[in-house]
Amino acid sequence: MRWIPPWLARPYARLYKALGTKEFDYSKAGPIIDLEDKRLIATTLTKLRIFGYLTVRRDPVDPRRKLFRLIDPESIVLAMSIQSEAKVDDVTGKLRSASGSLDYYLNGAYAAYQYHRYSAPGRMDLSVRAAQLSTWVALLSGNGVSLSIDDIPAEKPAENNIHLRSDFDEKLSEHVRVINEIRYLSPEMLIVLGIAKANPSMEDVLALLVVQRKKLDWRGLLEVSEAYDATRFLGCILDVLNFESRRPPYESNLIRKMFKQSNLGARLDFPVSMRSQPMEKLYEPLASKWNLRLHLTHALVTKILTDLMRQ
Repeated sequence: MRWIPPWLARPYARLYKALGTKEFDYSKAGPIIDLEDKRLIATTLTKLRIFGYLTVRRDPVDPRRKLFRLIDPESIVLAMSIQSEAKVDDVTGKLRSASGSLDYYLNGAYAAYQYHRYSAPGRMDLSVRAAQLSTWVALLSGNGVSLSIDDIPAEKPAENNIHLRSDFDEKLSEHVRVINEIRYLSPEMLIVLGIAKANPSMEDVLALLVVQRKKLDWRGLLEVSEAYDATRFLGCILDVLNFESRRPPYESNLIRKMFKQSNLGARLDFPVSMRSQPMEKLYEPLASKWNLRLHLTHALVTKILTDLMRQ
């Protein structure tokens, strides 16, 4: 973000005086900023969005209609202060600078990539406090940045695709690691979230388990998996990885402990996100052991092992 020039500051000030942070459309904006030409109104509002001074979404009733909402001046000033302290004017520089002022953590595929360096994601998932969301919008907006905000998708992709989620969770924030001054969920937490909520993907879960196998806090991982009722699925994944490896990388005692802790009463599909795919026949004995309908494919598992087992 950066300060807007006077010709943009005037319509922003007039809109804020009249509407505050209430939603509005082109028809309401025109009279307030004293413009009748729809193209000039559109240009003004587009520039304010690029500078980080407003958000836009499509009307759920009429997708052709755009709805706008201004970012309040206090959030803009705070964002500018944070940016002014950044050593470099890019997304990572802003995240480093924000670490001392705003609460956040990176999650999903982007966070997983920091630990396995296997398949680079095309999007950054950033969880922030709802009360600080406006500051984040102002801080991260700019050329080359595409922002999705909660359930509002970005208009089009860009060089940096960021999904801002106002779902900051105090419990999850306890499982954060700081890498180069940027806050990421721990690999243990990402593994469990991938199993329980399919974010990150199963490919990321497998890559994390393989690459981080000697560095994982296994006691902490078991505690978190118990909390999310994911121990059964985690144990089955480790069994599959051992089955496919010449030298089983995971201790049999660890898997036996998971088996004893697991509730195997109901037969379930796993991964749920892949249940449309047929069950993997090669893994039927393991699936039966854990009482699962296992849709984890041999092709995916062996590809991950072949690509990453040397690390």
